[in-house]
Amino acid sequence: MELLRLEEVSKCFGTREVLSRVSLSLEEGELLTLLGPSGAGKTTLMRIINLLERPTSGRVLFRGRNLLELHGEELLELRRRMVMVFQKPVMFSGDVYHNLAFGLRVRRVPEREIRRRVREALELVGMRGYERRDAKTLSGGEAQRIAFARAMVLEPELVLLDEPTTSLDPVMEARVHGIIAKMRERGMSIILTTHKQEEALTLGDRIAVLRGGRLEQVGTPAEVVYHPRSRFVAEFTGMCNIYEGRVVESVDGECVVRVGEALVRLAGGAGAGERVCLGIRPEDVMLIRTDVPLSRRHANLFTGVVRQITPRGGAMLRLRISGPLEVLADVPRHVVEKMHLHPGGEVVFSLKRSCIRLLED
Repeated sequence: MELLRLEEVSKCFGTREVLSRVSLSLEEGELLTLLGPSGAGKTTLMRIINLLERPTSGRVLFRGRNLLELHGEELLELRRRMVMVFQKPVMFSGDVYHNLAFGLRVRRVPEREIRRRVREALELVGMRGYERRDAKTLSGGEAQRIAFARAMVLEPELVLLDEPTTSLDPVMEARVHGIIAKMRERGMSIILTTHKQEEALTLGDRIAVLRGGRLEQVGTPAEVVYHPRSRFVAEFTGMCNIYEGRVVESVDGECVVRVGEALVRLAGGAGAGERVCLGIRPEDVMLIRTDVPLSRRHANLFTGVVRQITPRGGAMLRLRISGPLEVLADVPRHVVEKMHLHPGGEVVFSLKRSCIRLLED
């Protein structure tokens, strides 16, 4: 069931447009990530959803009701069903218990219920025993976890997380991701902004990519990564092999593109003579053993020289290969070792037709 819908939301500050006709929806229990660089409009969009800003135009619907048309108790009742955790959490004066209990006391929750909720929230964020700590003395990572606990005690339907891991080290970031998983187990719907590609892909059921206040693409992680609509989306989600060329042949749903001195065959409907932009992800670059027969799937064969080999985490390595096409290839370590690849060594590689994407500029 749909929880939230944005319809043609725009926002201007003076003559500067920071959001342009953004339309999005969020289902109950879904985690939607807003991915984009600084200045893309992510935080402004979150503030509009949370009614900290009013849009210049458009509608914000929560369970079918336009929040921008509500007033008084009706508006307050709906606003209390959502909560926002900011990038830099601010702690109230007093101890941790007071910080968590404050919102519940405003809602006139009985003290016994407050104690139960505070205890459970601190357990969920791994900070049991911090109740009497002065909140102003917490580290950045501790304050962020308390901010999550402060949101969770309110038992909201919608949680807005604005760049929650930006200033955290990898260990604390992993803890925050664990907290988000627990929030989802409790049935909370979440919108999370981030500029981190891996975070968006790991956490999101769907990803909305923003650029300059405009919505570039919305889809599942697989759709956005493997079928990017534009060059910007491709680059921002890790498609680092991107080339410009001209179509020299187009027959039966396939075309041949000249990129420099190389000819690249791919599935696509571009017409002869068109200038196009195409890309392939580094993990889709296939290294070819020269001691086995080639098959029909080995299209777009090129010979190059390995210029650099760098770790990519886990058992993966990234190769920078020069030749008719300059490519980056992500391959398992054991493949590099088995093929005896090294900087300066020659390598044959293939760009699979079905993995090459035509991209809008």
